This record gives sequence, structure tokens and C-alpha cells, in this order.
Amino acid sequence: MDNHLEFRHKSWLVPLTLLGSGIFLYLQVFVLPITPRAAIGDQSLYLHNAARMYEGQIIYRDYDYFTLPGTDVLYLGLFKIFGIRAWIPQMLLVVVGVVSMWLSIIITSKVMAGPAVLLPGLLFLALPYSGYLDATHHLFNVLAATAALAVVVQDRTVTRVAWAGALWGLGTCFAQSLVLGLAGFGIFLVWEHFQREEAGALLLKKEVCLLASYLATLATFNAYFVWKVGLKQFFYYTVMFVARYYSADETSTWRTYMVGHPSFHGWGLGPELVTWSLIHFLIPLVYILFLVRYGRERKLLPDEPWARLMLINTTGLCLFLSIASAPAWNRLYTVSLFAFILLVWFLHFPFKVERALSGMLWATVAVLAVARPIITQTRWKEFLNLPTGRTAFFDLGSYQETKWILERTKPSDYFFGDQLVGFNLRLRNPSRVAFIRPNDFSRPEEIQDLVRGLEDHQVRFVSWYPGLDDSFAGTGNHLAPLRAYLEHHYHVAEHFANGHKVWERNQASSSPAESRN
Repeated sequence: MDNHLEFRHKSWLVPLTLLGSGIFLYLQVFVLPITPRAAIGDQSLYLHNAARMYEGQIIYRDYDYFTLPGTDVLYLGLFKIFGIRAWIPQMLLVVVGVVSMWLSIIITSKVMAGPAVLLPGLLFLALPYSGYLDATHHLFNVLAATAALAVVVQDRTVTRVAWAGALWGLGTCFAQSLVLGLAGFGIFLVWEHFQREEAGALLLKKEVCLLASYLATLATFNAYFVWKVGLKQFFYYTVMFVARYYSADETSTWRTYMVGHPSFHGWGLGPELVTWSLIHFLIPLVYILFLVRYGRERKLLPDEPWARLMLINTTGLCLFLSIASAPAWNRLYTVSLFAFILLVWFLHFPFKVERALSGMLWATVAVLAVARPIITQTRWKEFLNLPTGRTAFFDLGSYQETKWILERTKPSDYFFGDQLVGFNLRLRNPSRVAFIRPNDFSRPEEIQDLVRGLEDHQVRFVSWYPGLDDSFAGTGNHLAPLRAYLEHHYHVAEHFANGHKVWERNQASSSPAESRN
């Protein structure tokens, strides 16, 4: 209790920590003073999609995608306010990181005392969050799940449960798999009912309010899109396509576990290696170990807030299960906050080994708080003045490709193949899809639509990444008509350091003006 009182007395630690977290993240996504890094990862897909919505298109009607439209709508709203700017996803990473830190403090303070309540959030920001700065749908649905947990971690009144259901519904609007979190919370309420021996009517009321608020939020958010595209089309992309074809891609199966890794850059090797190893060690092991410890110690340590810890464990486990069908390292990173909360709880007991390990974690945070921003600010980079604003590139191949295409196009030209280039240069997509894959994920009708779009709009440039040449004759590969069309109407104009190449339409290479006539 003394530690808790001391921590409360030093209430300035919380706003100072949040401010420091914001500065720490800013120095990793912006090059001083105000130049944003080029977006990386899956966020480029949603930036590309939101730009299409900004131009009046509608998801499922004018372009294909398989997630619910939450991320597209979020970016669209920001584009409506600020315009299509390269700094938006990077500033969003700062905001989401600071809010995650704040929610972590709220949750952790209900199960621990003292400065240790800061440690899980700091570990999350310093290790996995900074290890893959990607403002994508996984980040937003986990933020909603974290907010839902913060609402109910202390008390599960009917009102709080209803608010949690609404937040779970909001999170599902970013990724359908978050429905597992709702199910997990519903199961927890049943478990708590028997632990407390509450009236059955109260449990029923909580469960009804949870489900009703969840469904109401989900229905309200998606009603516009169902109205615009029809229930059949909406259901196909958000349910049937996912069930039938999502796992056709090698990156969307359980085999991705411990296979890939983040890009290592010189001095950045150490932090990334530590992060990758720690996350794969913790998840899902820490959730299993908690259940074992609960079974052994709940009666020996009656003062521990076991119900709150069980709720944290259940939430973390459900978030892991929501990505377990495709547990790539970057997805594990996004759902790791609750694993850190439990890890710090495991080490909060005043024993020698626990104190030593806790000290190591604090030292790790201290070192990375300095090292990561320095690495970002001093590593190799190049700058381009783009239609979306001045942008810093940390990847040579991406810089080369963007610069090459920038010099040969103007905004609103048609282009296909690299959604990040398309977003940065404000180029238009001639097809319904943002990208293609050499497997059943890309449907034959989508490839036919792409070929038709290339022909109808006489698209000058098509970007091609090395993975499209893998197993070209394999089962489920529908790219043959596209490849034949490119070989007949295009030639390879340039190769870049990232392995990408650009096809240029034949007899259209003398000037950008000619390609638009």
C-alpha cells in the first residue's frame, strides 16, 4: 500500500510518461523537424482504399476488400479534415500509442501498485509497437478492445458491460475476428457469476446488454454500406470470401508463426531481435502459465485481484486467438500488451529473481527510449516532395521506385501494382483490387477486371513485385491472363533495389504527355 500511496503522490508521473511516450514515438515516425516517414506495411492498403472513398468510391461496390470498413472510414474522415497527406498515418501512430499507454496504466493500476503500473505500457511501446509502426486495422481493433477492458476491469455493472459491448462492436468494425473477444468476455461473465454466486437474472441482464450493445454498434456502423452495396455483396466479401479464400495466401495461415521477421537495419538489429524473441516466447505461454498459477495460488494468496487478472488473461488470450489462424510476427506484436501486463504482474512479487528480472525490463525500456529515436534520426534516408507532402524514405528500393514513377506521372494518372506508390503520388487504380497474389486469394474475375482496366485506361505503368513470379504455374494461380497481357502490351522499363520492376506500356514511353493522349 505504501508504494501505491507514493505513486499517487507522484501523480505527475502519468502525464510526464504520456508526454514522453508521445515524443518517443514522434521521433520514430517523423524526421526532425516535421517530415513524416513513408508509410509501410498493411496501412498502405487502407490509405489506398480511403483515397478511393475520398474520390467517391464505396468499398465492396467499387473496390474489393475483405475487412469491415472501419479502417477505411477512419482514414477517410481524417482525409476529409486534413486532406490526403503523408503525415496522417504517422501522427495517428503517435496518438494511438499514447492512448494505449494511458489505457495500460488504467488497467494495470487495478491489479498492481507503484511505478510498476507504468512498465507494461512502456515495454509495449518500446518493443513491439516500435518494432512495426503500421497504423493498420489490427492496431485499431486492439485499441478498442483495450478500451473495453479498461471500462470493466474494476467493476462489471450492467452499464459498464453495455459500454464494453459497444467498444467490442466498434473494434469488430475494423476486423471481424474481434468477435472472439466478445465471446471471451461473455464466458468470463459466466465464470464470475459462479465465483460470486450472483443471481441468475443479473447474469442474464449483463449478457443481453453486452450482446445488444455490440450488435447495435455493429449494425449502425455498417448499415450505410449494406444499403449501398446490398446485403448479399456485403456478406460475400466480409464472410464468404474470408472463409473460402483468405487462407489461400501463405501469409494467412498458421504456418507464418516464427517464419518471418522485421527488417534489420544495422544498429536496429539488437532491439528487433530482442522484440521478436520475447514476443514469441511470451505469447501464448504467459496466458497458460497464468491459468496454472491461478489454479495453484488463488487460495494461498486471497488478496490478489484474481477476477481482474482473469479478465485481463481472458482478453489477451482471445486477442491471440483472433489472429491465431495467421500468427505472423507483426500480428503478434499488435496483441501483446496484455501479455506484458501479466509478465509484470508475475514479477511484482518481492523476491530476488523477480526483482532482478524486473530491473532488466526497466533497463531495456531506458535503453530503447534513447536508442530507437537515435537510430531513426541517424539512419540512411532520402526525401521526396510528393503530392501528399514531403516524405522521408528509409528503404532504398521504395525510394527509387517512387522517385522514378514521380518523374513520369502526374496526380490522377492511372497506375497499378504498388498501393503505397499510388497513395503517395495520388495515382488512380484502374481495377477493383489494391494488389494481387499468385494464389486463390486473387480471384479469376478480379484478374479479368484488372486486365480490362489496364486496356480501357491505357495504363502506362504497372509495378510487379518478386512474389508474383513464385510458383507461377501452381494450383490456384490465376495470373496467367495478366502475365500474357503484360508480355504482349508492355516491356520491363526498370528494376529497383527492393526487387520490384515496372512494366511500361509499349509505344508510350517517350513522355508522360503521350501516355495521356
